[in-house]
Amino acid sequence: MKLKDEAKKAAIIEKTIDVVFQKGFSGVKMAELARLVGISPSTLYVYYKSKEDLIVSICIELINLGSEKSGEEIRKDLPYKLKLKALWLFWISFSINNAKEMSFLMQVKQSPYYDKVPDVVKENKYKLGFELVDLGKKEGLIKNLDNEIIAAIMSAILTETVKLIMNKTIKFNNKDLDMMFSTFWDAIKN
Repeated sequence: MKLKDEAKKAAIIEKTIDVVFQKGFSGVKMAELARLVGISPSTLYVYYKSKEDLIVSICIELINLGSEKSGEEIRKDLPYKLKLKALWLFWISFSINNAKEMSFLMQVKQSPYYDKVPDVVKENKYKLGFELVDLGKKEGLIKNLDNEIIAAIMSAILTETVKLIMNKTIKFNNKDLDMMFSTFWDAIKN
């Protein structure tokens, strides 16, 4: 059995994300992907046993990376609203700076591949946000709505904020980000 080279694995992931960004999942052909990476198809199969394994594995890595990094942004000493804003700003920044990766994740979420992502990974994705929402409800700072509803409100406004920034309708600056966060806050505050 061949040993896995982390640089090759990173190249496979990067090229897969590029292909999906440009052509969608139907554009991912294992032989063509191997050629783009500069490896043989048999070497590609050492890393991923199938196209499904490749796509699901990348999705899991991206979810775990986002969850890990977002947790680093929340300082315990911040007041509640600033903790929520720190999480908000992290995801705005992460989405803008990782547009291809976010596109990949959005496509996976809307495909049958998402059913193959383990529930524990999906739950971990929302764990920090839901803990923060639960804290806000406990402290009486935000509406006592189902966490899924609050997540939907946050996701919708956050996604649209990223689109507005990418389309240059608003700027990636404190004034415009504060305005959009205030819109979200007004929707959920008690």
